[in-house]
Amino acid sequence: MNKPTHTETSAVKAARETIVQNYYEAMAAHRSADRKERYEDVRKKILSSDATHFFLREILNKCEHRDTIDNINNLEIALRLMKMKLGAESYK
Repeated sequence: MNKPTHTETSAVKAARETIVQNYYEAMAAHRSADRKERYEDVRKKILSSDATHFFLREILNKCEHRDTIDNINNLEIALRLMKMKLGAESYK
């Protein structure tokens, strides 16, 4: 004999899954907006600081137009250059 289907239970389950998925999508969008806002704040502080070197400003400006991997490589190079500069200054 076939078991009766519980359409109300199935409907509640489907609605719950949809609500949960919508919640996760909404939270992801909210986090993304928060991250973008935080990034913009940090970027403005770095660019407005007199202590920021010209080449670092140039790298930050180019980050907007390049691929993420290129940005990571550029920032790693900038970090190495800054370490070399600091090392050279310590020998003066």
